[in-house]
Amino acid sequence: MFKDYLKKTYPVYLLYLLFVLCTFVVLMICQMISDLIIYMLSLYFSIILLYFLLDYRKYRQHHQYLIYLKDNPELFDNLPQESYLEEKTYQEMLQILQKKIFQLKQENQQKYNNTIDYYTKWVHQIKTPIAGLKLIIQNDYPDKKMLVELLKIEQYVNMALQYVRLDSIHHDLSFQKVSLDHLVSQEIKKQSLFFFQKNLKVDYQIKDLQILTDEKWSGFVIEQVLSNALKYTKEGSITFYNEGEKLYIQDSGIGIKESDLPRVFEKGFTGFQGRNDKKASGLGLYLCKNIFNQLGHLISIESKVGQGTTVCLDFSKKEIFIE
Repeated sequence: MFKDYLKKTYPVYLLYLLFVLCTFVVLMICQMISDLIIYMLSLYFSIILLYFLLDYRKYRQHHQYLIYLKDNPELFDNLPQESYLEEKTYQEMLQILQKKIFQLKQENQQKYNNTIDYYTKWVHQIKTPIAGLKLIIQNDYPDKKMLVELLKIEQYVNMALQYVRLDSIHHDLSFQKVSLDHLVSQEIKKQSLFFFQKNLKVDYQIKDLQILTDEKWSGFVIEQVLSNALKYTKEGSITFYNEGEKLYIQDSGIGIKESDLPRVFEKGFTGFQGRNDKKASGLGLYLCKNIFNQLGHLISIESKVGQGTTVCLDFSKKEIFIE
């Protein structure tokens, strides 16, 4: 900061020094008494030093306040009193830019809200023909394969709905005591056709207890985890068990590469197995992680290639941070 100050003000101090030098030369030419010369020069240097200390202090305070404003842009309306015309012009330019940024933010927020409203309405509207098709297939054209594919469509539609709702999830949370057995069994029942289609067994070892959570959002997370287990398990079984409030969903599927595990919750990350499966979106576990963060719960994954995957849903954590 001191170097910047000197860079800005050195012409002024050079002018002061030139003035002192000229005074000294004139006094010497006039053969003034040496004591008087020393006194006058001391007085000049004292005045210059005092000015320097006061001006540098003012410059430093001014600069520190600007740094504070830079770190707190919401306080831009409290810009310091301008000292020069140049600074006043810069402040006017900043205020114009700030107004433009604010307008753009408002326009983008409105576009975003309109997009969210559109997709939310679309998802709700598409659910009606899906429900109608499900009834037609069940009653008029009993075909399990068709019904399975329709259930997949319904899951993807639900995923899209939860994705657009993710930013405003805190407006939709409703915490209450829920039976863990009920929460898990209803998701298994929803996807029972997938178990029959792939001839997979259910190893159910849930010891029931009451957990504090949001039933709808936690149910969606269990649905996504179970959907992944079914997708990547060709034979064997899927096991459900709990240790207290920790729910484990374990499959005997193809597993996840160790190098992919740290990134499975990243948005859009599909990993090695996902790249083989061209239909993978990389959104399911991303949504699960973000939803559980909002609920104050924890989710973790252990897996070995060729041996299967175990997902732990920890409902015991209750520290909730809403952004």
